[in-house]
Amino acid sequence: MGEEVKMKADAMEKLPILGVQPRDDKEKKFLQEMCEYEFYNLEEPGLLQSFPYGSTNNKMDFKFLHGGKYRVPRHVARHIEDRHTPIWEWRPDGTGAMKKQKTGVKPRFQMRQVYA
Repeated sequence: MGEEVKMKADAMEKLPILGVQPRDDKEKKFLQEMCEYEFYNLEEPGLLQSFPYGSTNNKMDFKFLHGGKYRVPRHVARHIEDRHTPIWEWRPDGTGAMKKQKTGVKPRFQMRQVYA
């Protein structure tokens, strides 16, 4: 069992950083650091949530339960927290017509870092 956990941790360390890329090696090392997080599903509390993460050749599926504690790299937690639902509103455009505009975002998930 301990060897299986080590293999999974090694696979997580090799995952690519998605989204905004680090500016230097120091930031890259910070984002790849494994930390313990508590997962909160703000959209549908209590449900098991599955997330695919990675590139075509290097992919991993994560399953999180609301309130559960998980050890993942910082860049994976950042990616999960970046998932959100856009908020749209219809507003007049000055010519009498209505235009649909994005007015904000609603966060779907939260990853709180746990300090022991």
